[in-house]
Amino acid sequence: MTRRPPRSYRSILALGLALMLCGAAASAQDYRNCARTWRIDHPPQRILALNQHAADLLLALGAGERLVGVAYIDDDVDLTKGSYRGVPLLARQYPSAEAVYAQRPDLLVAGFASAFRLGNLSRRELAGHGVASYLLEAGCGAWRDDLFAGVETDLKTLGDLLGAQERAQELIRQQRAELAEARRSFAGNKSLNVFYLDSASNGLESQGRRGVVTQLLHAAGAHNLFEEVDLGGFTANTEQLLEREPDVILLADAAWSTAEQKIRILRADPVLSRLRAVREGRFVVLPFTHLFPGVRSGQAARELAQALSRF
Repeated sequence: MTRRPPRSYRSILALGLALMLCGAAASAQDYRNCARTWRIDHPPQRILALNQHAADLLLALGAGERLVGVAYIDDDVDLTKGSYRGVPLLARQYPSAEAVYAQRPDLLVAGFASAFRLGNLSRRELAGHGVASYLLEAGCGAWRDDLFAGVETDLKTLGDLLGAQERAQELIRQQRAELAEARRSFAGNKSLNVFYLDSASNGLESQGRRGVVTQLLHAAGAHNLFEEVDLGGFTANTEQLLEREPDVILLADAAWSTAEQKIRILRADPVLSRLRAVREGRFVVLPFTHLFPGVRSGQAARELAQALSRF
């Protein structure tokens, strides 16, 4: 006959088990992202950022030593200085699934959906391995009328996950102040028509109405030259550009396609060199990552408004 533990011992054991379960439940957290509810089992301690603007946002929130790797650096930045100092570069572009899992991450954050379409890095696959994931709202695929509100959502959600709620609110207030400063910069000025040139290596790659640059230009008091094109990214043609004659050309400065390279291409082209903006050097340059919704969006709108006010 098997003897049962005394009732008092069984009560203590049950209480201990209940406390353990409560502790586990308390550390687990549900969060909304891309119109779905996700779960992370514990506050993240080993975070990977798969795009630079995702890393920028995490570092601004104070991720610090919890950011154990970054990939796909678009801007020409020195990774040995500033907030990136000490953060390992996992890959120049997207890392392999093996390289990701070797870091034993508990949270992956990306700025573009393409980051979760490689190998075994789908969000469902990651969750099956106990790895949480977050995609910045602008990458979720659903059109938003206010990209800056999407940035606020990212800051609030990731601030909650990191236990950095106060810092998130501070960054939200900062973005709103920068947007207000941008409005003051262009108040009373003529609204300029701006052509955005993302890359010139394979045609004149730009953005239409659904591109995030359109909203950034609006925040800076300007208009996208191709705003009626109901697309995100598209390739403009030379004839359209000559016919519309942009007031200013906005250039993305990326490590893989610098603003200087694009200016050389425009000036060397026998047709595009006839554009007034090219002849007179009416260029505005912003870092590539500042042209996508993130922690630098308010700053980008302010700097863009100030630069456009000179023309």
